[in-house]
Amino acid sequence: MSVRSFLARFAVFAPSELMRDGLVPSPRELLRPKPTLARVFLKPLLARILMCSAVLCGLMEVLGLLDAVPMILRRHLGILGLFHFMGLHLPALFVETLPVAVLVGSLFTLMHMALSSELAALRASGLSTWGMFMEMLPAPLLLGVVGIGVQFWVVPPAEQALSAWWNVSATRVHDMASQPPVWYRERGHIVHISHVGGGGTHLEGVTFYQRQLGTGILQGLLHFPALDYQKGHWVVGQSAPGATGLAAAPASETVISPTREDGQINTFSGAPPLHAMPEQLNTMAMAQPLYTPGDLISAMRGRQPFSLPPSNYKMALLQALVLPVELVVMVLIALPVTYIPPRAGTRNPLPVYVLGAGLGIVILQGMISALGNAGSLPAYVAVSAGLVVAALFGITWILRMEDK
Repeated sequence: MSVRSFLARFAVFAPSELMRDGLVPSPRELLRPKPTLARVFLKPLLARILMCSAVLCGLMEVLGLLDAVPMILRRHLGILGLFHFMGLHLPALFVETLPVAVLVGSLFTLMHMALSSELAALRASGLSTWGMFMEMLPAPLLLGVVGIGVQFWVVPPAEQALSAWWNVSATRVHDMASQPPVWYRERGHIVHISHVGGGGTHLEGVTFYQRQLGTGILQGLLHFPALDYQKGHWVVGQSAPGATGLAAAPASETVISPTREDGQINTFSGAPPLHAMPEQLNTMAMAQPLYTPGDLISAMRGRQPFSLPPSNYKMALLQALVLPVELVVMVLIALPVTYIPPRAGTRNPLPVYVLGAGLGIVILQGMISALGNAGSLPAYVAVSAGLVVAALFGITWILRMEDK
């Protein structure tokens, strides 16, 4: 250790004459922030990733509005309805586009640094490719943690509010065709609801398929033409304006004989055995239900109504938890562009190959995830298989570039 560096370490206690003569830095100079490798990489990387995320979210919003605008105008929701739809749908789009945004942002950042000879200067100073990767690592990890928080605690309430708002607006204009029927399981039985209206507070055509626990054999049916949610519980209600005459008939109970050859239909006058809340019905009415971690675990254990196989809920939980790893793999895939010679300019096809490889990995992961949702693969395998293949592919690609 030199004398100057030794004195610099104890500059606070050094005599003022040494500071005045420039032999040691002053405390103010020591506390002044200095550029580091982390700042050199992270600042442009985060800026470009967020910019790419904003562009991708905007494109996805436009594509979503192509289907939603006709129904929004038909329901007389106006321009405020458009912005309301976009605002509630934005958190889900942010999480969906985050891996591609990290890939494209990393690609642009490293390509710009390679063409401006910044990476050549860093390599000349002794920084390796893996050193660059470690300097960039905090960015995908930070965005991954943010993505987990958004996926678990921002997206579910936003999508549930969007579903309730969409349902209420459809009920107001009697647009029954846009609301699909709901099938779900509750306490071992199967429930079918022909129409969910009023934001989940009005149900029509509710049928309970009562099954024997353990065997699943059908024992009877309960049919309610209409149910309303009032004062914290479900009661037999009247049909909404514009509904069919189904609600005019009383509630009925069908009891199947032990021989399963015939049955008896009786009038049912008891309380509806429906335990699902309006918010849960709105969630299950969505094309892809979104839940918080507590709801996912409860659905997997059968503690609350669920409309999908348990494998779907397990995949949703694990896919959100491995999001930081997925973003790190995307940065790894973008590293080969650091080998572009500065004089090659934009004529080098390597960025196109990197972008194609990243999009291929996204497609591969989606295909494997579909197998996990269907139960054909264990959830842990379906979540990790694509990421392991992508990581090995990226490392192999970098090692081959190093050999050249």
